[in-house]
Amino acid sequence: MPISGHSSYPAVVAQFLAHWEQVDDEIGGMYGIGLRGGVMREDFDGMSDDLEAARDAVTDSGVDRALARAELGGMIEVLQGRLVEFNRRVRADFAGSAYERSLSVAFTIGDAESAVREALRYMARLWERIDALPARPGVTLPLVLLENYKRTEFNSDRDALRRGYRTLSEAEVDLKVAREERNDLQDEIYEVLKAYRLKVPTLFAEGHALLDSLPVLTPGPGHTPAPVTAQGVWQSGTQQAKITWAASAEPGVESYQVRGVPGDDYQTDDEEVLATLAPGAPREFLTDFALGAPGVSAGFKVYVVLAGGNERGSDAVYVTRPE
Repeated sequence: MPISGHSSYPAVVAQFLAHWEQVDDEIGGMYGIGLRGGVMREDFDGMSDDLEAARDAVTDSGVDRALARAELGGMIEVLQGRLVEFNRRVRADFAGSAYERSLSVAFTIGDAESAVREALRYMARLWERIDALPARPGVTLPLVLLENYKRTEFNSDRDALRRGYRTLSEAEVDLKVAREERNDLQDEIYEVLKAYRLKVPTLFAEGHALLDSLPVLTPGPGHTPAPVTAQGVWQSGTQQAKITWAASAEPGVESYQVRGVPGDDYQTDDEEVLATLAPGAPREFLTDFALGAPGVSAGFKVYVVLAGGNERGSDAVYVTRPE
């Protein structure tokens, strides 16, 4: 398997480690072969462990961000509903007044933080002004919304929203740092892999089995396969996502790979290989990857992988665990 992206590194590193062990056994000696910079197989094995930890950190950070986004989205939706309700109440109780003409325009889900928080800040100030008005016939003051929702509770929800935005921002920073640390380590590993491929041909005569089996770094010649169509649904019975896909018409399919990313915005750089399935295996896969909490989402792609290493993924499908 060649390197085709971030998700392919673990399998490629495992191939090189297995081959390196065979070379050391063939060469003999106490330490085995070393590469430039004094890198030995034990050193590379440690780098493999570090890579696993770095990739776990990316996934964990992605899950944290997905949780933060889900929680924040829930708060925004609730407060959007309260803003709409507040505007209706003011229009009913203060029709034609300066208060009606001063109502904040309701934001939409997906608006920037500044637009959301400014609309709610405006609503809070207007509510404060209305509550300070003298009593008037037919109007109950202080103003209370449905379910006995008072201004003090609204302000508490605004504070929670502010914290939610901060939590999401921190999670996004953590994810970016985790990505960069993983990438730095992969860059180091790639240099070792290149050095290994340069070193091994100097140790054996042409035609030796260990030369013929030397792992590759890049896909061989060939074409990129057409993508398959994938689907994803939540299975309440198993409490898992079920990913299914159509068969590929490509004649040289070596495998299908199911890959996943936490959250609802699929980033190929953050993919995790969840399963590698033979062409004749059932075209379905059950997983709870990144779906450990109600309301969170995860994205999935199904890749067609050809024998030469060329591959192509389906469009991302998203599954959300119900509340």
